[in-house]
This record gives sequence, structure tokens and C-alpha cells, in this order.
Amino acid sequence: MVKIQIDLSPEEDRIVEIYKLSNNFKTKQEAIKKMLEYFQVEIKPKNVQNKEYFK
Repeated sequence: MVKIQIDLSPEEDRIVEIYKLSNNFKTKQEAIKKMLEYFQVEIKPKNVQNKEYFK
């Protein structure tokens, strides 16, 4: 399990709150978890050469 702290702008906070209410979630955490399912991400190291990263 990974815990992430996110600073949301007032507008982003409203978007999450509306999503939470419209989908009957109890917490914003649940809403954000569900929202993340709509995205696909690829994480690549920024300051590490590929050879070093995959050793």
C-alpha cells in the first residue's frame, strides 16, 4: 500500500467533492482512487540512465 499526500487547488477540490457526491462515495480518498482508474501511466526515471535503473 502506498499513501500519497496531494495538495489540491480549490477548483480541484470542488471537482473531487462533486465526483464523490455524485457517485455516493463516503470519502474523497475513495473518489480519487476511482478517478485514477481512468488513467494509464508509464513511470520512467528522470535523472538515472536506463542501464543503471534496470540493473
